[in-house]
Amino acid sequence: MYLTIGVVFLLLCLLLAAAIAFTAVRTIKRRGPVISKINFIYLAPTFVLIYLLLVTASAYNGEDINFFYLFSLIGQTLEVLAFSVNSSLILPICREFPIYYVIFVLAFIVGGVTVILSVVSLFSRRIRNFVSARRRLACDCDVIIGDCADAVKYMSNTTGCVLIAAEMPSPRFSDLIKDGYTVVRCPFDAAKLSKKLCKGTHNVIVFRSSNLSYTDVITLFASLKLGGCDLILNLEADQEEVRIIKEKFISSGDTAVSASIACFNKYEVMVKQLTARYPITKYIPRSFFNPNLTLKEGRDINVAFIGFGKVNYQLFRMFATQFQFAAQSGDRLVSAPVNYYIFDNRDGALHNEFFSRIFYEFDEAFENCDFPKPERICNVNIKNIDINSVEAKRTFRQLVSPRSFTYFCVSLSDDLQDASYAQTIIRLMPEERNYRIFVRARNTQDERLSEPAEIDFDPIIYFGEEKRVFSHGGLIDDDVTEFAQRLNLLYENINNPPEWLNKIKSMPGAERDGALKLYLKSPKNRAEMRRLWGTLPLIEQTSNIHRALNMPFKINLLGFDMVKGLSEDAVSREQFDLVYVNSGRDAGYNNCNCFFDTQPSNVLAFIEHSRWNALYILYDYRQMKKDMMQVKTSVDAEGRTCRSVPHKDTAHKLHACLTTYYGLKELIEFKFSLLYPGEDFESVPPDDERLRELYKIYVYDYFGLDELFDQLSSMGYTLIKNTSA
Repeated sequence: MYLTIGVVFLLLCLLLAAAIAFTAVRTIKRRGPVISKINFIYLAPTFVLIYLLLVTASAYNGEDINFFYLFSLIGQTLEVLAFSVNSSLILPICREFPIYYVIFVLAFIVGGVTVILSVVSLFSRRIRNFVSARRRLACDCDVIIGDCADAVKYMSNTTGCVLIAAEMPSPRFSDLIKDGYTVVRCPFDAAKLSKKLCKGTHNVIVFRSSNLSYTDVITLFASLKLGGCDLILNLEADQEEVRIIKEKFISSGDTAVSASIACFNKYEVMVKQLTARYPITKYIPRSFFNPNLTLKEGRDINVAFIGFGKVNYQLFRMFATQFQFAAQSGDRLVSAPVNYYIFDNRDGALHNEFFSRIFYEFDEAFENCDFPKPERICNVNIKNIDINSVEAKRTFRQLVSPRSFTYFCVSLSDDLQDASYAQTIIRLMPEERNYRIFVRARNTQDERLSEPAEIDFDPIIYFGEEKRVFSHGGLIDDDVTEFAQRLNLLYENINNPPEWLNKIKSMPGAERDGALKLYLKSPKNRAEMRRLWGTLPLIEQTSNIHRALNMPFKINLLGFDMVKGLSEDAVSREQFDLVYVNSGRDAGYNNCNCFFDTQPSNVLAFIEHSRWNALYILYDYRQMKKDMMQVKTSVDAEGRTCRSVPHKDTAHKLHACLTTYYGLKELIEFKFSLLYPGEDFESVPPDDERLRELYKIYVYDYFGLDELFDQLSSMGYTLIKNTSA
């Protein structure tokens, strides 16, 4: 009888062990925690099993089985679960029936595992949080300072990050770790934080909604950085705050600290993503352009902003600097400004510093110029109007025609209202194709909020998804910023470049980008790239970023598109050069007259200068006067005496290149007259070495164009034919 009962007990033990193992495996497959409160359900059957085993052993020993004895066995069962065994009770039956050795050992193991898992599960989240924090902080990770809603959004979309908060109520702490976030409570003290952040390279992120004092944060960061922590501080800040932060630390702070401070604005991140992914040239019909990429006469490019809150305001600033076109008048290129229409009925939304700059300050700033006055950035039409009015809808309809192309940007109060109004625009234009509608949608990622109006034409494109914005790739490590940092490395104005960078610069242009890609695989070299980038003045950082951001615009203007990775439809270098015609580059820019041709390369360079003008005008720069430019003498690294005429003053926001594309020639003539007084500029041969040096002012606008194909390839992009236009 006891043998039969033993077999039954053995089967029950095996079944219980299998159930525990099955639960653990299923939890792992579902990516859940192995240690969780689900383990409590096995305590009861384990207790009953061990209790019945002790009753069976007692019966075999001939004990007087009564209520009081059975009640006492409860205590002995609990002692077993507390890892204390009454061996005198169980040994007799084990000696008689060896199967009970196996049964008791297996039952005790199951009991011990169940107890351990159940007890640990009470503290499992905190244990997991502690282990996760130690593991992540021991290597490279993103560290968010300060608890706030934006911090949680970022952690939801970025794996491997840690939130550090000086103070946090226990319920809030429990809720965050329950949701799977890694949280550390630590006072914002340099000595204590340094122990947490002393290993690895960390991106430290501070959101505005954390309500932390930026002065205190920067001071703390400086202490940590100078104490040996390898950190990069990323602050959410608007344009004016960025200027103050950068100017303060670049002018008076330690360069190692200032070079490691970066700033971001979530709205700017959003519009950068939109501008890079959907440049207006991606959709404009090819019939709008001449073979040399100039805009045909009588063609209009429009952008209409429906609602003018924070998002559309940032879009307007970005588009106004990025979307520049050229037309042709005789044998010269001229600006073809985009027409912007602002629709809102809130007075406060229709008055801002950018409108003041365009309508008033521009004329004041460039009233008395020594060189030709730069072209206007754009045409702006402000409509104080109810967007649901008949007049507004009639205007929308008039903006789209076979001879015009229009971007509509809708950003109202919420996602559904935005999507609904987009459908209203579509209904106004049942037969039209020359438009696209960009709809702000915070909580979708390329998901439709409604059915398209037609199967073969869907003009709605959603943007601003929080998953794209609040992420490492959105705020910290985007391709545009890295491309701008790479461009900076290849500039000639870097003082004391490292040896590996000198090697790259000595290579032929077509080989530089591939070599740079290999050198930047080294963490040390990447750190040097970030350091050199961080020492740039804010305006030069911004200029390089906007230059990189404008690549998709130019690529699509050429009739191509950029895709990440390899493609079967990839365009070859030879196919690219058939469109990007540049005889000046092919001749090494030996003849300065090449800059005044109307080839596609000249058109793109003209557009690049217009874009550069727009950015510097937006950042309150003015044209430098002739009487402020003087000859300066310096000695280069090889001991040679060099004479130059500086034509910019970053401290006072002055730059002589703020003129028209053709006005740059007048600047070159003036600099020549200072450097070589008494010589007739017009009589100097166009291939004269002195002229070629001065004409580098023009070459700057071709920089990044001539090697565009190779640069994109080194960044992992492939060019394909644009089929969207």
